[in-house]
Amino acid sequence: MKRLLFHLGFAVFLIAAMMGLLSIRGGLVDQAEKEFDVVPLMIFDFIFPVVFGMLFALPFLWRRYKEGRWKGFTWPEFIGIGVPSLFVTLSHWLFYTNFPMNPVTKFFAMHAINGPLLFAFIFGFTLIYSIRKREDAE
Repeated sequence: MKRLLFHLGFAVFLIAAMMGLLSIRGGLVDQAEKEFDVVPLMIFDFIFPVVFGMLFALPFLWRRYKEGRWKGFTWPEFIGIGVPSLFVTLSHWLFYTNFPMNPVTKFFAMHAINGPLLFAFIFGFTLIYSIRKREDAE
């Protein structure tokens, strides 16, 4: 019962965080329309799913903290999952640079708007989920 209440409380927290962050985004959209400066909105649109992915991973970090298994970082998991997802997340920004792009990244940059959003969430989740002892990951 205690665990159910924790998860219900955490779901309420996530809903409140989503509503708060979306209201901030709405203010940034209004500001971008008035001042023709979209850079703060672009930065927020990059950071928002990463932060939300990190919020989703907090129960795992809390459990590891209570069990004393949270001191360390699993680099292979972060490099194998986190770095490629960060690369796809940044595909919209890399498209306007001289960075050589492979066909997958070019596809996400030109066609799929939700792909980088999903991969930013995965990056944020992996960033927090990788905080644990290395022997726990194996």
